[in-house]
Amino acid sequence: MSLRLQRHNSERGFTLIEILLAVALIAVIAALVFGSLSTTLNAIDVARSMAANEQVVRTTMRLMADELSMGVSLQVMPWMGVNAQQESQPSDTVAFLTMGQFRGAESERDTEIVRIVYTRERDKLLRLVRRNLYGLSDDSLEQLELLGKVKAFNVRYYDAKNNVWLDEWDGRARSKPPGALLIELTLQQDNAEPQTFRHWVTIGASS
Repeated sequence: MSLRLQRHNSERGFTLIEILLAVALIAVIAALVFGSLSTTLNAIDVARSMAANEQVVRTTMRLMADELSMGVSLQVMPWMGVNAQQESQPSDTVAFLTMGQFRGAESERDTEIVRIVYTRERDKLLRLVRRNLYGLSDDSLEQLELLGKVKAFNVRYYDAKNNVWLDEWDGRARSKPPGALLIELTLQQDNAEPQTFRHWVTIGASS
């Protein structure tokens, strides 16, 4: 009789140990699922952020290329490309003349030759514009931060006459601007490997 009763009680439900094991198993499965989900979401966020940053960089480099492609060289204000470094990373400066469009006081389109300088200052890529080429004051000097988190800015110049690429360009000894440029930008995003972007520019391509 007692044996039948024990069998009957064991068949009615789960024991406490079985319930605890089931709960522990469910907890382990839930931790794995939520851990994987969290990792996936973080990866998606990082990928989206990198894609957005890359789009900004590409757009910035295209704008730079548009201005550089229309660059001109005058004897009084020639092309200048300075090869430099900051914190053991390329930090070049390029200065040139180009045609710029600006809003006048009466909101009309005025086109004029301006002096543009691209340079890296610490972790920023700057664009400096001087409208009054012969002005002695800084009133006509405009400064714009194009990009942040810039680790390196390198520019190379193609000498079409000698068929060589140069790290610097001194337009005072040359009658023409470089035939082409190679722009290299390296960005250091948070918790990510540095990314280097390259853009080729042909001078006079739009003329």
